[in-house]
Amino acid sequence: MEAIQPHGTAAERLAAEHSLAESVATTRSPERCRTNSRRGLSDPTRRSYPPVESVRRALEILRTVNRLRIASVTDIYAATHLPKPTIIRMLETLMADGYVARDNMFGGYRVTCRVHELTKGFGGISMVIEASRAPAIELTRRIKWPIGIGVLDGEALSIQFWTGAISPCAHTNTVLGLRPTMQTSAMGRAYLAYCPEEERERMFAVLRANPEHGFTAQREAEFRRLLARLRVVGFAIRDPRTEPRQMTTVAMPLMFDETVLAAISVSFFRSAVPLQKLSEQVTAPLAETRHKIEENISLLMRDVRGPLDGLHRGSPELPSLMPG
Repeated sequence: MEAIQPHGTAAERLAAEHSLAESVATTRSPERCRTNSRRGLSDPTRRSYPPVESVRRALEILRTVNRLRIASVTDIYAATHLPKPTIIRMLETLMADGYVARDNMFGGYRVTCRVHELTKGFGGISMVIEASRAPAIELTRRIKWPIGIGVLDGEALSIQFWTGAISPCAHTNTVLGLRPTMQTSAMGRAYLAYCPEEERERMFAVLRANPEHGFTAQREAEFRRLLARLRVVGFAIRDPRTEPRQMTTVAMPLMFDETVLAAISVSFFRSAVPLQKLSEQVTAPLAETRHKIEENISLLMRDVRGPLDGLHRGSPELPSLMPG
């Protein structure tokens, strides 16, 4: 298998990683190339149908106009080498849909504010999933256990990505959309242990304000001591009283600079992993995967400006860390 070459944008490198991570599945069933497969197959070279060239050309022209700010047909031709009649037809289509406008004052075309709509689905959550997907799939193929990615959603974490569909050891059909609590879940504990102190104090204030959490002064003191220990060992384990009790979860934070973007976890049967083998079989591979994901996030942050907007969908009591 060829090594990934260190060139191109972060998105291109991640796409190459996705292909490598999924090659085992695609080689096992070469006829399966459905784009909507639920089992993690998204090799960009294997699609249900060939790409629509007119769509690709329109997107190339839109990217070119966006990059050039003001672009004439000649400018676009020089950048894309597409036939000028094609360029004009694509520009007219983009103008009809409101993404491009003709600016006679400057003698060219420019993008409109509607192009912002194309980025609304790619907030911080999408960036974290894009950075996590290939390493998480590779880790599940190596250790067999399902990997989860959770992001902050109000007073809890929301699981936005899970490799259970390709894990032979998954204990349930799906955990997507579940919201592990901050106090008892491994994800929540990992998040709180590593987030900035100001954010942690805001979350504690929310927990204290709701009697249902039972966050008494004594429990808060115990919980603070627990989080301090977690920062030393580098990972969190969920409360052993959490159902199903025959399983447990280990989690670590996914960070960029001092900000916790998400938490990554591994869930497994207690009887399958002896305590003395926990580091070798779970925490060490998980830490390696965490490092790969954080490297991917750094690459994406270099290529994309402002991807953290809207990552933390906080409640009114727990405001977002980032604007948007």
